[in-house]
Amino acid sequence: MSLAESRPDPTALLRRLDEEARRRASLRVYLQYAVGAGATTTMLDEARRRTQRGTDVVVAAYRLHDRPEEALRGLEVLGGRQAGRLRLDLDRLLARNPEVTCVDDLAAPDLHGRPVYQEAVPRLLRAGITVLGTLHLLSLRQLAAGFRDAGHRQRMPVVDDALLTHIDELELVDVSPEDLVERLRAGRVLSPAELATALQGELRSDILVALRETAFRIIAQQADRQLVRYMKERALSPCCEARALVVLAIPPRPGLEERIRSVARRAAALDAGFHVVTVRRSRLKREEASWLGAYATLVHQLGGEFRVLDGRSVAPTVAAYAREVMATEIVLGHRRRSRWQLHDPISQLIRLLSGVDIHVLRILPEAHPKS
Repeated sequence: MSLAESRPDPTALLRRLDEEARRRASLRVYLQYAVGAGATTTMLDEARRRTQRGTDVVVAAYRLHDRPEEALRGLEVLGGRQAGRLRLDLDRLLARNPEVTCVDDLAAPDLHGRPVYQEAVPRLLRAGITVLGTLHLLSLRQLAAGFRDAGHRQRMPVVDDALLTHIDELELVDVSPEDLVERLRAGRVLSPAELATALQGELRSDILVALRETAFRIIAQQADRQLVRYMKERALSPCCEARALVVLAIPPRPGLEERIRSVARRAAALDAGFHVVTVRRSRLKREEASWLGAYATLVHQLGGEFRVLDGRSVAPTVAAYAREVMATEIVLGHRRRSRWQLHDPISQLIRLLSGVDIHVLRILPEAHPKS
């Protein structure tokens, strides 16, 4: 057999790859950092493109400020078009069983008041239905908490930050703060009274700039996660990383703000990602939960991610997380001991992790005052 005869037919190969892609359900999310940025419009435009290519697409939930007949032109809508909002009817959508569905605002409740992202999205993906969805930046729980702590109103439902790890494709629908405000002034997204109030709060120029920068950072972090996922799926050696990553492990204890800031400064100097983790070995006391909530807000303000890890032992739990996110550095605080112990968390981490730098910080006087 000649070499030419042994080669697969390119057309047949492309057809087979396309069929496999159609069968594989995925979650694609359009992220906007402020109301009016255009995530819903972008999602519906993508739905129209897929429909024109022959894909079976159904719009299952939306919230529209424009006339629905124009916004939904050329699209099938589950239950028919209606002005304002259409909530997701999960049972009806599963019975319809399209290839792709559009679900506007994954943080919103469905027809029965259940959070869409929590029950509906996993069931749709398991059924082989690809989901196109939208998400507001301030619908992420920890970002929303930081926004409220800064004295601003939070008007939308929230989702767990862990949702980001389940998104296959995350696209930022971007618009400059100046163009966004101009668009809102000219459109029907907010009433004049709502717009006037928002311009003194969440639509202030400095806040919009900060939110937009946060959205860019989340997109970059998502790209890192996808690279890690790609390498794991193909059992590739982590010979390189998209970006260095510094992980600080802290206990549920007061007075660690300066430690967090110090490690955040080091990560910034290295142009590295920055995560802070704590291991929850049992139910947190009220004051411990309060300390960790304050730390989570601070970490997000500094541009990092905060995670509470459940585990019975600190070192194996932190080591597993470090391998999962491909951390390049681990930072720990040193506990006051008379001598080095074989089974203390620092010794265990050194044994469990290779190829990861481990830094042990001195005792902070403010965290451990002298008696």
